Amino acid sequence: MALFILVHGSWLGAWCWREVVAKLEAGGHAARAIDLPGHGDDRFPPEAVTLEHYVQRVIDEINSIEINNPDSRPVVVGHSMGIVGQVAERIPDLIRALAFVAGLIPPAGSSLMHSVSEFDPGYLSQLQWASDRRTAMISTAGFQNYWCNCCPESVVEAAFPRLTPEPAAPFETAFLASDGNERQMRKYYIECLRDRVIPLALQRSMRTSITFDKVYSIDTDHVPFFSTPDELVSILRTIAHQS
Repeated sequence: MALFILVHGSWLGAWCWREVVAKLEAGGHAARAIDLPGHGDDRFPPEAVTLEHYVQRVIDEINSIEINNPDSRPVVVGHSMGIVGQVAERIPDLIRALAFVAGLIPPAGSSLMHSVSEFDPGYLSQLQWASDRRTAMISTAGFQNYWCNCCPESVVEAAFPRLTPEPAAPFETAFLASDGNERQMRKYYIECLRDRVIPLALQRSMRTSITFDKVYSIDTDHVPFFSTPDELVSILRTIAHQS
């Protein structure tokens, strides 16, 4: 059985993985969902958050695990922002496998903004910026129509009040160019076919810079942990078995 570390995307928190954690644990696996700085229950000022804060938070969680053999290393799952790739560059020996869920993979030396520039302008128009432009929120309509377009309205009603401002700095900071450290671990990508945040064509074009052991597809929106948790968990179980 595997230990999963679950890393959320923009505006969300550890809470978004609740159903996935429960289903993984019911199948005999262990799972830890974490709050990135400034998200969920973490009270770090969002306007002060950097990409390094994100990466270090995940590293700290992995370092807290007692790893005494290769199989005790965690499967690290990252949604949307793709920061788990930066974590893998730092501590490749401590990660069993890496899984991107509709994740951004900016070109080496580029920031997440490189990919954001290819987003649908209609989606970007739903962002509501703070006066200092250091954080942004998304409108209710933007969350429902772009993030949760395959979810029942009840999901949006429950999730939207829990969203927190998203810091701008992590999107503006260049990702470290790969030095090949992550090549020694198994890597997987879970693409979302009806994603209106990171369109399918962009999900596929970004993957050319990394060789993945397998790509899985889910016919759903950007948030499969809300819309299709059973299918997502089934894929994660398969990844654990293959790793």
